[in-house]
Amino acid sequence: MNQHRTHFENLPNELFGIIFEYLAPHDLLHGFKKLNRRFQSILIQQPLSLPNNRSMSYKLYCNYLIKIIPRYISQIVYLHLSERRAPHAVQQFIDNVPLDSQFWPALKAVTIEDVPRDVFETLLADCSFLVNIQSLTLDSGFQLYHCDEYDECDDFGAVIPILNSLPKLRSLYLRIVNRPVIYVNSTPNELASRMDIHQHLQILSIDDCSRELLVELLNNGYLPRLRQLHVSITSHKHSDMSIDPPNPIPLKQVFAPELRQVNIKLFTGVTWFLTFFEDLQRHSQLDCFKLSGHVRFTNNSSFPRVAALQRWLTLTKSNIFQFRMKLSVDYNLGAQSVLEDICAEYRRATGDEYSAGYGNIDIRYPEMSFSYPPVKDDNIADESVVMNEGEDNSTSSDNNISDEPVVMDVDESNSTTSDEWFRDEPLDENIKEMELSECDYVNNGLFKELQEIPCWHRLQRITIDYEVPMNENYIFGKKLTRLAHVIQCSPQLRELYIEQNLQYGHALASNTQLGILLACKLEVFCYTVSHDTSSLGDLAQIVDTLFSHSLSPPCLKELILKVNGHPSTWLSTKHLVRWIAKLFKRFPVLIHFTLNCQPSEAYEHNEYSLSKLAPKWFGVSLLSRRIRPGQIEYRHKPHSLDIWL
Repeated sequence: MNQHRTHFENLPNELFGIIFEYLAPHDLLHGFKKLNRRFQSILIQQPLSLPNNRSMSYKLYCNYLIKIIPRYISQIVYLHLSERRAPHAVQQFIDNVPLDSQFWPALKAVTIEDVPRDVFETLLADCSFLVNIQSLTLDSGFQLYHCDEYDECDDFGAVIPILNSLPKLRSLYLRIVNRPVIYVNSTPNELASRMDIHQHLQILSIDDCSRELLVELLNNGYLPRLRQLHVSITSHKHSDMSIDPPNPIPLKQVFAPELRQVNIKLFTGVTWFLTFFEDLQRHSQLDCFKLSGHVRFTNNSSFPRVAALQRWLTLTKSNIFQFRMKLSVDYNLGAQSVLEDICAEYRRATGDEYSAGYGNIDIRYPEMSFSYPPVKDDNIADESVVMNEGEDNSTSSDNNISDEPVVMDVDESNSTTSDEWFRDEPLDENIKEMELSECDYVNNGLFKELQEIPCWHRLQRITIDYEVPMNENYIFGKKLTRLAHVIQCSPQLRELYIEQNLQYGHALASNTQLGILLACKLEVFCYTVSHDTSSLGDLAQIVDTLFSHSLSPPCLKELILKVNGHPSTWLSTKHLVRWIAKLFKRFPVLIHFTLNCQPSEAYEHNEYSLSKLAPKWFGVSLLSRRIRPGQIEYRHKPHSLDIWL
């Protein structure tokens, strides 16, 4: 029998083009550029993307920016500019690469992440190379290294210049720390009056957006082609969460004729957003409307009752409209009965005991049909769920109103009642990110459902949030069993973020199965200590022990440790030299290490400032041969240290 064999080089050029899209440019160019004339011809026409530098060494990323890009500049379709893991790299890019649009004919999308503000202003001021792009992401949000430099950059001052400068933009994602700004030369209204009507923007996503900017952009018709809106509304003061804003002037449908999807994360003012988008709902224009976030109830809360929400939902005649309101809730002292009444009313109206209860309100439409008529207000209290049994009803009087939130504790022994309040939608085996908490997956019986999922095909990141242990002898066995199962069944898992106390860390480090699994899978590991006094040495010991269980060297590339001990109890040059060297020895392919300390005035003093201690650590490490000359780059703030290998 004749067997027909197909060799790799016999594939058509079109298939090579598809295959090459999955290869990083440096791998593609180094592997094929001198193979033969045919492949040279394919490479000349191949679109190239400068990928996220998260898994790159500092040297490789700089090589991209100043060597590879200038040679293949006409083929670049996506550009990722970041100094998050490469200090001064973007400035080198500006100094070595032409920024005129004639050199960038194929460029369609750009991400600018954690760059100094003056560098961003240079890119935007000399933005001819950006003028034809269709997608822009700007990320300088909270906890990034350069976020403090954007203190005076409000959302008006960021969004409007970008939209005016980039008329062909179709998608904009913006994340800045939007702080209250004192306007000196102009007011928000004056800034908005300088905005041009943008004829192409279809997707707008702003993390930390003010209501004022949202109203200006939509209510004046500046974005007539907008189809998708995703915003997280700014809340500058914690107390503002209990103050509902005055009702807005509703957005007229004629100003946003193509808006179909709205996703809002808020901290107050549910009624405000329902009122603002009511005209679009009345014209049956919306396909999807989602509200998430946190709401604090007071005696004067304007949270929509069932009848008001039902009226708003049924304004539309659309057969595809989907609504979701998923909120965590608490209450000020004296307002517990208000929250209880509303939760009881929603449970009756939906016929779903999980729709509203302890700490959560989760309403879905049209899945929840509101077929159960709500009871009258004077009867609600009779059947409402009492969150703190035995509490005197007199606590709800006006005389006891307080701005302080009430912390609601879960009694693990009362499993039948309290566990049900945390039940969420069924687990999705195709999620890319997962948050694990004891109340979500153990207490309420979903732990069994989690174990029955054979494979998490796309899961890349797991986050474990801090929980207060029920007592000092609390055992983390169920948590670790659950975590080991998920990790073992997740072929794509690369990142693990943990916020826990030291007790959890020691339990984790002693688990051999988890240590072996994590060593062969993880590329990014972050541990944040909560509610314990900790040092770098405490976490370094935990991490070193955890990854020592595997006989093969760990594949970890990025390590982030966040400690909260007072620097007088641990911080010294000797401490840094010892434990950083131990971590470098444990992780042979590590390319980025970050030490974050909880900011405090103590780090401003020279004795404990990492800005003063980091050069000393570097000098001692060189002299003691713990690091080699040219092996690392580092940068520092008084409370943080970043190291690149």
